[in-house]
Amino acid sequence: MNRKRFTTVLIASMMIGVMSLGLAACKKTKATETTLESTELTTTTTTTIPTTTLTEYEGPLTNDETISWTETALESPATYYVKVSKGEFLNVRKGPNVNYEKVGTLTRGQSVQVVAKASGGWYKTQDGFYVSETYLTGTMPD
Repeated sequence: MNRKRFTTVLIASMMIGVMSLGLAACKKTKATETTLESTELTTTTTTTIPTTTLTEYEGPLTNDETISWTETALESPATYYVKVSKGEFLNVRKGPNVNYEKVGTLTRGQSVQVVAKASGGWYKTQDGFYVSETYLTGTMPD
């Protein structure tokens, strides 16, 4: 056998022997006690607050609803303010009842011009739509 080959075989044999001893040693080891150090972790929670998008309309809208209720015109247009809870909206409808189609919303403190009082506790706006008088006040809400 040539010298180079002999050296390679010798080294390979030694490595196999060492690996065998290592495996045997692993099998014979006893369980040892392990001490763990704890590290304090800080967790940051990000809360995403949903945003509300209001629909914006261009130009005057027309109300195509046929009037089947009674209205009393005011002597002059009156300005009222929306008094809904913070984060809530007042629906603007095609007629003086919650059963009529919603055409928009008003936010807390927003002013609205009313021109008539409709039956059932509703006001007609200068745009020809209706809002409930329950959610209107003559002064700006806090």
